[in-house]
Amino acid sequence: MSTPAQGKSSVRTLVRGMQESDLPAARTILSLAFGTFLGMPDPSTFASDKNYVGTRRKANPEAALIAEAEGAVVGSNFASNWGSFGFFGPLTVQPEFWNRGVAQRLLGATMDLFERWGVREAGLFTFAQSARHIHLYQKFGFWPRFLTAVMEKPISRRREGGWLKYSALNEGERRDALDACSVLTDSIFEGLDVSGEIRSVRDQQLGETVLLWNGDTLDAFAVCHCGEGTEAGSGSCYMKFAAVKSGTKADAIFEQLLNACETLAAEKGLEKVEAGVNLGRSGAYRRMLEQGFRTQIQGVAMHRDDLPGYNRPDVYIVDDWR
Repeated sequence: MSTPAQGKSSVRTLVRGMQESDLPAARTILSLAFGTFLGMPDPSTFASDKNYVGTRRKANPEAALIAEAEGAVVGSNFASNWGSFGFFGPLTVQPEFWNRGVAQRLLGATMDLFERWGVREAGLFTFAQSARHIHLYQKFGFWPRFLTAVMEKPISRRREGGWLKYSALNEGERRDALDACSVLTDSIFEGLDVSGEIRSVRDQQLGETVLLWNGDTLDAFAVCHCGEGTEAGSGSCYMKFAAVKSGTKADAIFEQLLNACETLAAEKGLEKVEAGVNLGRSGAYRRMLEQGFRTQIQGVAMHRDDLPGYNRPDVYIVDDWR
């Protein structure tokens, strides 16, 4: 988040790793930044039932960054390491410090993380209507490509069988499941690995990872946040990442996976399923529309060096890089 504050010069900014004591300030700034940009009457109430800050720092402390200026915390950013792919966000800056170079300092440190991790490609989600945001990220080599639709579907109380919960597995089975998930994502985009997201959801008790097996072969999986205090928020099951093995039956398996996540949400007493999908993955997007998902907000995916990543019409992956 970086929006102009007229008539103000750049400010000397220190970027460092986020400490636990920084969490309240970082969470307040996130709400104020987004709430102000969106024109909310009380910006401090933005996403008050969601937790991006604490959960992401705990998942990977190295990837949580704080910006300090004039003796106070004024911004933060979070990077995500998915093996050969990295993305960042939410990047937020205290509104009084917009357009004073804080976001650029955070971005510079984030690019250093990507370099250290050796990611092959990188991206981000931002406001499609904001030329200023897009211009900022272009300075760091990111270019807008397809829209990303963040979609919702009310729970229909269905009961879909034939799937397993990662949390119900024993230690050996969990290791095998993580390996199988990595093999599946690697087959779609070499080196893509979301094992950290799966472990984080279990370790922090944020929700569940849904697994669809066909004998000894993993057909699909979905990493879901569930309810208040997670990235989902009250009453919601948020599919942060989901993937289906490529092949002629991928569309049918994708439908089964969506139904399994809806069943999980129903079991937990939630009201809706939320998921984001890049419109470059047109097969997945169309199948979600057919299943009753409707777009609530749209952003644009920006890719470093204008590379396509894993956004292809035949790829059945759900994520939105927020």
